[in-house]
Amino acid sequence: MIYDSVYWKDELIKLADKLEMRVIQRRWWDKSYYTLEKEIFLGFYSIRKLIESQKISKTVVDKTFNVLEFKSNDQPESIIKDLSLSAYDFNKAKKTDMSILKLCNQFIHSYYFSPLIVNRSLIGFFICSDYKRKSGIYFITLFEVVDIYRIVGGNNPKSYVAIRQDNGKIATHIE
Repeated sequence: MIYDSVYWKDELIKLADKLEMRVIQRRWWDKSYYTLEKEIFLGFYSIRKLIESQKISKTVVDKTFNVLEFKSNDQPESIIKDLSLSAYDFNKAKKTDMSILKLCNQFIHSYYFSPLIVNRSLIGFFICSDYKRKSGIYFITLFEVVDIYRIVGGNNPKSYVAIRQDNGKIATHIE
């Protein structure tokens, strides 16, 4: 449980700034990839933790983001976890709206996490969870990730209402 979310949210804003600077990064070393992975995974874990701790307003939790989905080509399972170009139909993208929480789970439980770097510039990420990998893979731009970090990091709920329901469970509404 997160007691004071200010530090977590401040860190998300810092991570957004770092990720935004990766647009102009031209040299990619092994340590650059490690640092990028860390910024992505810690950021999305932090967001999920903030949501589960009820530190984010419902309007932000319900917000969806555009991602591209590429269907699986029904390739047989490989014992090598590297992303294969033949495993998915990268010629047909379907626009999909995905909630922040679902995106968090795709990153946290990722089977594939592959940054897309074109002409030495980071464009975005191919991502899919272990569960999703057999049906498709998603692509999200770096700018969408930065936007998510900034929205969550800048969210300061104004009200918190908790109501005990007839079944004894507590329903909360955060705005």
